Amino acid sequence: MDMELNQTQRAIEASLSRLLDRRAGPDRARGLRKADDVDRLLMIDLNEAGFLDLFHDAETGPLMAMLVTEWSATAAALAPIGARVLSAASVMGERLPLVIAVGERSQLKAVRYAAQADALILIDGDEAGVASRGQFEATPVRTKFGYPMARVGDHAVTPLAPGAGAVVRRWHRVALAAEMAGAARAAVDLTIRYLQDRVQFDRPIASYQAVQHRLVECHVAADAAQWTAREAAFRGAPADLAAGAAITACQAAHRIFYELHQLTGAIGFTVEYDLHLFTTRLQALRLEMQGVRGHARDLVAARWGAHATERA
Repeated sequence: MDMELNQTQRAIEASLSRLLDRRAGPDRARGLRKADDVDRLLMIDLNEAGFLDLFHDAETGPLMAMLVTEWSATAAALAPIGARVLSAASVMGERLPLVIAVGERSQLKAVRYAAQADALILIDGDEAGVASRGQFEATPVRTKFGYPMARVGDHAVTPLAPGAGAVVRRWHRVALAAEMAGAARAAVDLTIRYLQDRVQFDRPIASYQAVQHRLVECHVAADAAQWTAREAAFRGAPADLAAGAAITACQAAHRIFYELHQLTGAIGFTVEYDLHLFTTRLQALRLEMQGVRGHARDLVAARWGAHATERA
């Protein structure tokens, strides 16, 4: 895997950055959260510009789709981009509904974007099915997690191809890892800027070595989440790498949440400050798909298979 972006990837990054500068950002995210809504206008713009259909393109592929997910999360985009460009694209072909939610049949009490979705993919073991709007009930649930959530009730799904559940699960883990990596990077960068500007005892807080050590550890954790997600996408999301990326991102999210709020102090707990727009999302993402325990269980199964089952 090349650690540098190629010419095509740099051009896509520049184009996407310009679009996100216009259409996303903390102010936009804050307004959407108050309305408990999804950024459908952003999804329309991304779709028209071709950013949602990179998965099957020979020149871009899943890695570029993963990068779009990561960079959009860094820009605080409030839309299920990863579910659309990675999870759904892996099993539903190229003509996809605009807003897609993904949930597991065992965890339907709080599914991100379910109430706003045009389609819902339900994972049930190694199988999966899809339900269009009107074929499933979604009751909005108010949470502090930074995303619009809904409880999924009665549903009628059309089965996808045999084994689709395992495929969706792998790519959805990559999508989760990408979102956590992007949100973590934005949160760390925001905190670094704040601590460089904030002065205590006539010195910027960021100049104190103890603070620098903690910031570096958060920076490294965000980097680890970023690169493990990128590698998983580049390798085609094998079960062990996808689960490993999700675990790494969850661990980074857990640490970064607590460290950055403590380092930022009181203002970090206010809704007026932007930090919560990223950290509350980290809390939601690291609990999805049964969290670290679920990812670790599947990692063990992928690496050791029947031997792990026999030992359990």
